[in-house]
Amino acid sequence: MSVYSNRLKIEELKLDDVYQMNNWGRHGSLLFKDYNFPNMNDKQIFDWYKFKVKNKNKKSYSIKLTSGKLIGYLTIREIKRFRKISTLGLVLDPNYMNNGYGTESLIIFLNYYFQNLKMKKMILQVAKFNKRAIRCYEKCGFRLLTEYYDCMDIQDIDLYRELPKEQVTDNFKVRNGIKYMGFYKMEIAYKEYKKRTKDISQNVYNFVDMWKRFKASPQYIDNNNLKNT
Repeated sequence: MSVYSNRLKIEELKLDDVYQMNNWGRHGSLLFKDYNFPNMNDKQIFDWYKFKVKNKNKKSYSIKLTSGKLIGYLTIREIKRFRKISTLGLVLDPNYMNNGYGTESLIIFLNYYFQNLKMKKMILQVAKFNKRAIRCYEKCGFRLLTEYYDCMDIQDIDLYRELPKEQVTDNFKVRNGIKYMGFYKMEIAYKEYKKRTKDISQNVYNFVDMWKRFKASPQYIDNNNLKNT
């Protein structure tokens, strides 16, 4: 399996891909600590890879530049084949963030997910404070379902050193001395995806048609209004 865009290709994850992850950059914020790929020896790499690919209810894919450079991976887990639903996970090398690769990779994968795998719905969970990821998902057509709070794995973190005060107030809660992080649950269904892609295609068609008609029509130039440049 391989799907492409102008800059990216997505393929099934291979063991060699995991070795490249050892060279990824690191997130500075403790809030993204879990997204930092750990330094692992050969056995740990093999075990990690086996965990990602051997589970029948999980499939993992590499995200690469067309040059072959690995810049991320995505996983669909909790695959329910009868209902044709799964849950998305998406991770990028911090060195390649803020370049539109997350949105681009997800757009081309969604086409494969719905058209080739014949799935009906994809869901995901995203931290409320992670505005960059939320914008990415919204661009791809995901809609908000609900929000919830979950106990943080790292309890000794000073949230006010990691985020502005208003973001801490909006996205975190403390109950009985225990910190909780807010999450959004989002989804995209095939019907919504199909309508969205149809609307985009129609907009492109309308623009191209307008341009063709503009070029075909006679153009009048008023020489009196021309300015020297």
